[in-house]
Amino acid sequence: MLSDQELVARASCAALLITCSDFRFKSAERGFAEAAGLRDDYDLIARPGAIRSLVAPRNEAARETTQQEIAMLWKLHGFTRVLMANHMSCGAYGDLIAGGEEERALHERHLASAGREIERLGAGVRAEAYLVEVEGGELRATPVG
Repeated sequence: MLSDQELVARASCAALLITCSDFRFKSAERGFAEAAGLRDDYDLIARPGAIRSLVAPRNEAARETTQQEIAMLWKLHGFTRVLMANHMSCGAYGDLIAGGEEERALHERHLASAGREIERLGAGVRAEAYLVEVEGGELRATPVG
């Protein structure tokens, strides 16, 4: 683990994590980042619906703001991985889906579309998509795509 001084001196990080701002997933979010080898080595964007604002925004300002945040963080910190984590039963998706397999399919389409957009940032940027759901009473993030 890097010291605070070492962290402050760094100019880049390994990844950007885009996740839902839902308070119920914060422990899972931290665990997910650590399992991906990103302890203290990622930028974070937390928005209702995670990547929804990129692919099905409630308004154009939401899309533009998210695009600008991603581009700014990439320019500042030069990450090469973008991990996108949507979750099942997301309230921010309530107006689009009723649940079940329709919900899973929509998240998968949105994650794929957002991944293509993110990978256009620049050479070497790779998007990774995950869907978080409850399995056996625990939150699990599974790769999508």
